[in-house]
Amino acid sequence: NAQLRTGKVSLVVIPGADDGVERADADYTYRFDPTRPESRLARSVTDDILQRGHGRKDAYTPVAKIVTEPGSRYIDFLIPGLIGLGLMSTGLWGIGFTLAEMRTKKLIKRLTATPMRRSDFLFSFLLVRAVLLPFELAPLLLFARFVFDVGVRGSIFTLILTALVGGLTFAVMGLLLACRSENPQIVSGLINVVSFPMYLCSGVFFSSSRFPDAIQPVIRYMPLTALNDALRATMIDGASLSDVAPKIVMISVWGVVSFVLAVRFFKWR
Repeated sequence: NAQLRTGKVSLVVIPGADDGVERADADYTYRFDPTRPESRLARSVTDDILQRGHGRKDAYTPVAKIVTEPGSRYIDFLIPGLIGLGLMSTGLWGIGFTLAEMRTKKLIKRLTATPMRRSDFLFSFLLVRAVLLPFELAPLLLFARFVFDVGVRGSIFTLILTALVGGLTFAVMGLLLACRSENPQIVSGLINVVSFPMYLCSGVFFSSSRFPDAIQPVIRYMPLTALNDALRATMIDGASLSDVAPKIVMISVWGVVSFVLAVRFFKWR
């Protein structure tokens, strides 16, 4: 029972009834957590084996066909989510934390003596992010292709464009979070507040449709949700640019609004 509580085992089988009452019809008692998918699976498989061992006759014999084709596996679902998560994390932490450190070291204050505009200064961060993004994206795609046989059924151009728009959008959001922050600790807290709901709800490791219907409208308009959906549509379903265009537009709106606000509220000192 202790191992069951700590998750070390998924199912405990006890011969007979486990409620202190002797019953002739209770051959086994199953102790498991129904909220855990692996526990429900273990209960189903174990019960099937025990029932057959006691002479159960099935009404028919099913034919099991194992599906291992690319596009239908969990790894095919996971890789686009990891790409989206990486773009979000690098944009928020890499840009926001860097800007906060520059302000802490008084580097930004020195730029007030130059004719540089705030928009030009912030845009330089986006330019660097756009240049480095292909070098970040390529290793994961190559690893997924040669190790797990996860390919891209759609256009590579569509995939790169989607990733570029998503990466720049999260970079702009990082700028917005750090535009007035005095130190990296404040930025870290703000980034966690913004990123954790998307990390949990935007379909990185499992489908966002599993959440209650009441919060689905909120999840649907999160930038990471739109990015993950567009990446999966391109990589798994072979969607064209026109198919994912609404998602790209939604992500772009987040980016444009965030950049306007970042320029508006940015301070040199």
